[in-house]
Amino acid sequence: MGPGTLLVTLDDLEIVIELVGGETWTLPIGPVSITDRELERADRPAPEQLTNGLGIVTDHLDDVVRGSSMVLAATDVVIVGSHALSVARVELGTVDVPAGYRLQRVDADDVFRTLVAEPIAERLHNPGLDADAVETVIGALCCILSVMRRLELTDVAIVESTD
Repeated sequence: MGPGTLLVTLDDLEIVIELVGGETWTLPIGPVSITDRELERADRPAPEQLTNGLGIVTDHLDDVVRGSSMVLAATDVVIVGSHALSVARVELGTVDVPAGYRLQRVDADDVFRTLVAEPIAERLHNPGLDADAVETVIGALCCILSVMRRLELTDVAIVESTD
C-alpha cells in the first residue's frame, strides 16, 4: 500500500482510519457497538435503526473529512479485519476470499438489503457467513457502506490483515 491509500480497520468497537504516509483517526464506533447500541441486537432491525447505524458512522466520517480533505483524495481504500471479511464472504457465498478482492458498492448495497430482511435464523444459512458474525454482519455493513457512500467510492479492497 502506497501513499494516498486509505486504510480502514474495522475493530469491534472502533474504526481506525489511516491515510498511509499521513494522519490517523479513530472513530468511537464499530460493528459490535453499532449492533449493540443502534441496532439493539434486533432480530430484524427496523428502518430507523438502520438509518441510525449508517448515520452515526457518516457523522464521524464527516468530522474526519472536515479535519483533512486529503481523505477524499485517497487513491485507494482498503478495509481490513474479520468484520469486513464476513461481508466479503457473504457476497461471494464462500469462506474463500481471493487475494485482491474488491467489494463493489452495488454488491454491498445488495447484501445489506438481503441481510436486513432476514431474521437471524435465516441469516445463518447464508453461505460463507460464520455463526459468530451472524449478528454483527449488519453492523459491519453499516460501517462499510457509510465509508463507501460518504467517500463516493464504487469499490473497496477487502483484506483480513495488512501483515
